[in-house]
Amino acid sequence: MKKVMTIYGVILFASVILTSCSGGSKNESENKIVNTSVDLCKCLTEPGNSEWAVENKDACRDAISKELGVENWEKVNFSKEPELNRKWDILVEKCTGSNKVKTGVEEIDRNSELVKEIGTSYGYIWESINTEAQIYTTLAFDGLIFRTTAYSMNGKTNSGDFTKIIDLSGKWNAIDNVNAEGVYEQNNVSISWKFNEGYTNLTNSKGVIFQRVKVK
Repeated sequence: MKKVMTIYGVILFASVILTSCSGGSKNESENKIVNTSVDLCKCLTEPGNSEWAVENKDACRDAISKELGVENWEKVNFSKEPELNRKWDILVEKCTGSNKVKTGVEEIDRNSELVKEIGTSYGYIWESINTEAQIYTTLAFDGLIFRTTAYSMNGKTNSGDFTKIIDLSGKWNAIDNVNAEGVYEQNNVSISWKFNEGYTNLTNSKGVIFQRVKVK
């Protein structure tokens, strides 16, 4: 079966958005300046449910999209966009350094140890196939970002014939060498994963089992 995966990137970019209202009173027509400067590593490491992350969610999204040259990076299927995927790798390295180098940022360094066994940058994605429910789900980890994408299989076996029904992402962190947890950015729901000793499969907090797949 052709494998499907999607991955995420982050950037350091400062932008100022000028908005104005046409018509109305003088006060209404005055420009409103919104400062959306965001720090790359803070966007990357800040827990998704923190006050700062919530307040800067749109600024981070827009900055990432502009740097990658897309309208909305959250809707990009990076597995089908090698050039955008390359830009993602460059941006992550620019902020966090090599996966083999300590960055001094505890969350990143802790995750880097686990990424070597589970991450897309090392050629791994995770998949779950529920033939009875006709649902195919992929899970991707890298840096401090994870993404879950679910598809309706439509009675087919080739992923090109599947229909995407869920696409969620968020920030994750390693608890130890076999446990990790994360928060979905879209709905602020927590999720956790437990890996087996050989990192060949994982079970999430909903009891769904995923198998590790080597894709490159």
